[in-house]
Amino acid sequence: MFKEKYNKRLAAALALNGFEEPKEMQLKAITKINGGFDVIGIGPLNSGRTSLIVMSTVHKLQRAFEDAPRALILVSDMEKALAMKEKFLLFAKDTDLRIYSVSEEGKIEKEAAEIYVGTDILIGTPKRILDLYFVRNLNLNKIKLFAIDDAEMMIKIAAQGHIDRLALSLPKCQHLIFTDNYNEKVEKLIHKFIVAPQIIEVKE
Repeated sequence: MFKEKYNKRLAAALALNGFEEPKEMQLKAITKINGGFDVIGIGPLNSGRTSLIVMSTVHKLQRAFEDAPRALILVSDMEKALAMKEKFLLFAKDTDLRIYSVSEEGKIEKEAAEIYVGTDILIGTPKRILDLYFVRNLNLNKIKLFAIDDAEMMIKIAAQGHIDRLALSLPKCQHLIFTDNYNEKVEKLIHKFIVAPQIIEVKE
């Protein structure tokens, strides 16, 4: 029943990778995300947040289109960027979606050149994405989905200013925000760009 909520290629990829038992977060959020709502997902790291971002993005975009990124996903460091990219490569295996990850550890000239060739899904740290946008003229005008993998961690690494500038530079799009806890600091981080979100909370 869960896989029926996704397109056939993604459902097949989930089955191939043994994704049989969805987490509570995924079950509660899938219909709202597929319906285009902004969503705040509150729950611990093992609640399926990362997989939900990946599945929702692959389902929404489905195939490669033009050159500019259409999904922007912010993570806190290089390790998380690479881990999320690997999960995208699994779930988008039978599509032509182009996935690219960036972080401060990479060479910005190389990253900018490879993104320019054509990228559908861009994963990266807030500072590097902002540098690519302002210094290397990264085109964010086609973004349809903007996700933050761990809002509390973004606060811990003092990325609020970078996220604020990025989010306010994007066109109208869907927002997915995930966090361990929803508190005053997280609300302050996102209040300028997300209005009337659907809130999903799990305790797993």
